[in-house]
Amino acid sequence: MKGIKLTIIVQIALPLTLNATDIELSRKIWSLEECIGYALEHNIEIKRQELGVSNSEIGLSESRWDYAPSMSAGSSYSISSGRVLDQTTYEFIENNVVGSSSASVSGSMQVFSGMRRHYALKKAKASMKASLADLESVRQDIEMNVTAAYLQILCDQENLASAREMASMLESQKEKIQTMVEMGRVTEADLLQIRSQHYAALNDVVAAEGQCRLSRMELCQLLEIQDWEDFAIEPMNVNDYDGMRLFPITDSLAVESRPEYRSAEAGMEVARRNLQIARSSYYPTLSLSAGYGTSYSGARQKAVQNSDGTYRYEAYPFVRQYLDNGSSYLSLSLNIPIFSGMSTKNSVRRARNASLDAQYALKTVRKQLSREYEQALIEYQTSCRQYETAKEQLAYAEEAARMMTEKYNLGKTDFTSWNTAMTELAKAKYALNNHKLTTTISHRILSIINNAIPFRE
Repeated sequence: MKGIKLTIIVQIALPLTLNATDIELSRKIWSLEECIGYALEHNIEIKRQELGVSNSEIGLSESRWDYAPSMSAGSSYSISSGRVLDQTTYEFIENNVVGSSSASVSGSMQVFSGMRRHYALKKAKASMKASLADLESVRQDIEMNVTAAYLQILCDQENLASAREMASMLESQKEKIQTMVEMGRVTEADLLQIRSQHYAALNDVVAAEGQCRLSRMELCQLLEIQDWEDFAIEPMNVNDYDGMRLFPITDSLAVESRPEYRSAEAGMEVARRNLQIARSSYYPTLSLSAGYGTSYSGARQKAVQNSDGTYRYEAYPFVRQYLDNGSSYLSLSLNIPIFSGMSTKNSVRRARNASLDAQYALKTVRKQLSREYEQALIEYQTSCRQYETAKEQLAYAEEAARMMTEKYNLGKTDFTSWNTAMTELAKAKYALNNHKLTTTISHRILSIINNAIPFRE
């Protein structure tokens, strides 16, 4: 979650073909929790971040296995022809074909690495924490964006209903004014004005219908659902804000529990471990290695001593040669760094700067999150007051419109006054819907930020 401002990304290009699953999904009635759950399971950005977590798991596994020794085995076979050295008599043999082979197994391990492996393992664990925090942040972003898109649909549907209601009322009033014109109670100009108002209201209906389609499309694209025309959601009870109060969580807890802060904190840990890894290059390293090898040559014969002290040469079998020619080794290697051309010193300096930068980044994130939390709190409190004011405004506007309609039908007021009352009524309805939307969204944001469920008195 990169800030409180919600951004809904709309992908323009949509596939032209739909499968049966897409059609089935689009025809069900979706609740908010179902939309959030489906988005968390299918959203591409979340899947990409999950790949990042998987890569961090691989890195952590590699760091753990870095403590294990390395082992290798090898073998070779060759054929020589022509002038060949007899490995028994060490004389050259002409026009002969000789096969030879060898096999070996070796292993090595680093006994002491200057604490490099230890710090690398700590770094991998910190990177894992950062990846998990980033994943949670993306999930929270998706949850808030889906919530905002869902509530936007509800708001647009209510605005559409209000627009249709206004158009229907103007049509009915138009018929009444037509009768009043025929009776000579009002002028033709009043009829022309009400007709103009009616067509303007119809245009508002068309605009509201288009906005409903757009809001459905935006939500479906967040859900990775292609068929959005028939997409429908469940209504929510967002009218009752009486008695709602903010959950009592301190600013410090809200900040430190945010995934953005935990990611920056893990990033600072990674930078600190990188500095320790760079410094470990100053320390000596100690390595242990061991191996075993043997060989066979077709040009070799076995010397056998006779009873009279002379020697004769016999064939030297493959297996016997492998057993007799075996040799092993064990070595301990100490490497002491003396001078590296300032590369180690420069690496340490860069790592130290990166560590300081990570500390500054953490402080910046804390300030940013604190500011965002306070901003969200203020916006929620402000929207609550505006919503309450909008309810009162709508009540007075409805009463004023009712009274003006009665007076106008009785010829006790002019069209301009009646039209003004109708306009104010429409404005009050749209204002209430918009304040209802902002209040609901800001309350949901605070719920997500605090990882808490709001409660009522």
